[in-house]
Amino acid sequence: MTNVQGAPQGVPKKNSVRAAIRKRETRDNVRIVAAVIIVAILIAFVIANSGPVSVHFVFFVSSVRLIWVLVVTALLGGVADRLLMIRKAKIRREEAKKARS
Repeated sequence: MTNVQGAPQGVPKKNSVRAAIRKRETRDNVRIVAAVIIVAILIAFVIANSGPVSVHFVFFVSSVRLIWVLVVTALLGGVADRLLMIRKAKIRREEAKKARS
């Protein structure tokens, strides 16, 4: 079977495939630029705030350079983000599995 333009049905047009690829590339480029900007801001913030600070832990107090507090906090935030993304993906897989059943 063919559609009105003479192309077989179910076969995507070349222009729509190219547009989808361009859209994905643009989205990836925007994400890369945003990540670079965020990292640059984080680095500038860390450099501007590198003096020692007093950190109050549950059972003790320690004097640490603020740069390390910020780096550890950023790393913990990244780990928390990844864990949440893994959890979301697991929930989506389970929902898709239930929908197929």
